[in-house]
Amino acid sequence: MSLRDAYLVYFKRSAFSRSRPTDPSKDVFNNIRMDEVLAMLMKDAVKTTGIRAKEINDVILGSAFQVGEQWMYGGRQPVLLAQLPVEVPAMALDRACSSSMNAITIGAMEIMTGNSDIIMAGGMEHMTHVPLNNNPHVEPNLKLLLRPEYMRYDMKTGFSMGLTAEKLAKVKGIGKKEMDKFSFESHKLAAKAYDEGYFKDEILPVEVEYNGEMIKVDKDQSVRPDTTLEQIEKLPPAFQQDGVITAGNSSPLNAGASLVMVMSEKAMDEYGLKPLAKIKSFGWAAVDPSIMGEGPVPASRKALAKAGLSVDDIDLWEINEAFAVVVLNAMKELGIPREKVNQKGGAIALGHPLGASGARLVGTLARQLKQSNKKLGVATLCVGGGQGYSVVLENV
Repeated sequence: MSLRDAYLVYFKRSAFSRSRPTDPSKDVFNNIRMDEVLAMLMKDAVKTTGIRAKEINDVILGSAFQVGEQWMYGGRQPVLLAQLPVEVPAMALDRACSSSMNAITIGAMEIMTGNSDIIMAGGMEHMTHVPLNNNPHVEPNLKLLLRPEYMRYDMKTGFSMGLTAEKLAKVKGIGKKEMDKFSFESHKLAAKAYDEGYFKDEILPVEVEYNGEMIKVDKDQSVRPDTTLEQIEKLPPAFQQDGVITAGNSSPLNAGASLVMVMSEKAMDEYGLKPLAKIKSFGWAAVDPSIMGEGPVPASRKALAKAGLSVDDIDLWEINEAFAVVVLNAMKELGIPREKVNQKGGAIALGHPLGASGARLVGTLARQLKQSNKKLGVATLCVGGGQGYSVVLENV
């Protein structure tokens, strides 16, 4: 069976709020659920593309913590909130931080194999309402800390993302000064992109009640245009007493949602739509959980190999800034020049609402390839538990 091509034809996301699990009232998204925001994006996707909603073959949605309000009823809840026809099927998946990127590639595989023609894929996370820490609904199996066969993987470190970043920095010899400088650049690049109006066509404004009045949220809340390198350098260690990982060189906690639409060439031609990009290949890989941030390296190598490409062939990279050390390590191991990476800033400035980040990376990369008239790009991110996921896009 010959495989068909799969194309991105739509991408939008919400702005990413600054989550405050210990002080929810400070989160501009405190009075809204992210499944409701996903529904807004679905409605916008139908309106923007002009498709007949009943022809959507599947909706695939990701979230890293599918408990509480992030339980999606197998993906159906956001579909029904969006008032899509009841005949539109859905699924929900969890591959931690790569959930929405994985959702896109599952949709792409459905299209490539001829099982679908129109797919919606995306994800969400509300890290104020469903926090990472002290969450009573998340119970790691602590037997992994005791079983001899897992002792060599340092599972105590593997359960703490901050400690995995500390260990990666130590193992790979990446220093705090280098991380702080990269983080400062992330804020400056994001602020510059906002000044140039880049995100206007990427972000769907969301109206919410905040401090007793209705406001429109259309900007990422974690970008700090006025921050200085000196301010970042002065921040104390966040995870261990003598550590190098701080709040300044890590992504913040956020709430947000992202959505793409993927189509076959047949459906795209029928609706007279132009592609944002073609999904050329993808790859995933697993690594030692205690250096989780290594994941983008083997995942990207696999995705590039499947496409018959090398690192030198790639014009632009979107590497998720879960921690600055993750991006710096990928650049070092793969030999990627800084000017090709995260040109519009990254998660340290824009935010990292776990389940929404993968689709954000893919969509942002597609837009940049189109805007800059570049040919090839890779979107990649590390994944809690010791994994990586990558997608290769082609501007056609």
